[in-house]
Amino acid sequence: MYTALEKRVMSAPDIQGTALRYGFFYGPRTWYWPDGAFTTHMRQAEVPLIGAGASVFSFIHVEDAARATLSALSAPQGVYNVLDDQPVPVHAWLPAYARWVGAPAPRQMDVPHARASLGEESVYYQNALDGACNHKARAVLGLAPRRQPWGAA
Repeated sequence: MYTALEKRVMSAPDIQGTALRYGFFYGPRTWYWPDGAFTTHMRQAEVPLIGAGASVFSFIHVEDAARATLSALSAPQGVYNVLDDQPVPVHAWLPAYARWVGAPAPRQMDVPHARASLGEESVYYQNALDGACNHKARAVLGLAPRRQPWGAA
């Protein structure tokens, strides 16, 4: 779906098309922050590690994303992955995040049980995502992302 939209933007004859693909946002007033909703769920032991936790997440701090977005306004058209340098598998970052926010370690849940109790989307997000590369955004947009504060990588 998103790639189809990107193709439409890039092939529009009368506009300069640029698409920014952001990693998962973290930082003040986001889902992934000590006072964010995800942390609340972690502290209430509501987020298990599903199956192998093989998905690879790419994160980006909101301030780094904002700087890259401003830079994209005057950059050559294209598709840019705006994310940090640390794509990290769920099985590594989820326990590290829990330690960082003082939450209990996530319990293990097998895929069939997770699918039945949490839904297909939860299984997908923890086991089917690939990380991405930010080299183009670093080179063209001057992206200089900070390290994840939970230190999973």
